[in-house]
Amino acid sequence: MDRQISFGQYRAIDLSILAAVLVVCQYLIHLATSFWYPEQLYVVSPVAGMTALVMMRWSGWAAIHAVLGGLLYAALSGGSWQQLLIYGIGNLASLLALLMFRIWGKERLRKDGFLCIVFAIATQLLMQLGRAGMAALFGYSAAVCLGFITTDVLSILFTAFIVWVVRRIEGLFEDQKHYLLRIQQEQQVERGEPF
Repeated sequence: MDRQISFGQYRAIDLSILAAVLVVCQYLIHLATSFWYPEQLYVVSPVAGMTALVMMRWSGWAAIHAVLGGLLYAALSGGSWQQLLIYGIGNLASLLALLMFRIWGKERLRKDGFLCIVFAIATQLLMQLGRAGMAALFGYSAAVCLGFITTDVLSILFTAFIVWVVRRIEGLFEDQKHYLLRIQQEQQVERGEPF
């Protein structure tokens, strides 16, 4: 029996898998920094990289991963309820990078290595600025707000690296509706069918 799943089911499965990968990666990084390098002031997080990937694949659905990643990071760090909100809600600022798709289009951005790196950096910086902005709303000092940016500076390189790697894997850093249509057309051409 040839049973196919719907596009909505495919999206739900894909988003769930990417969320699970995010949780596992963030937890492993937390273990590494807590036990192997506890004296380090700087942190590295996969959240912005995963958010950028999900934005390319599913646009605004990346809000799930941005919030989940922020909440998980704050919870693993033993953060207060304010820090949970700062990271959870602050990470949503990264979705402003979706504007880059309107400017250049997903396909051009996906295929252009330089634009991909700009997109990755923008996603990370917007996330950091969102956290700093939320901290300011809670009345934190300017120095503490700046700390939400400076302590996570290595994540800019990490996010750029993640996006650079995933864009090189066929179909991974691609709008999924576009990807599925492209694959379907390629299969029809192979079978000699018109599309």
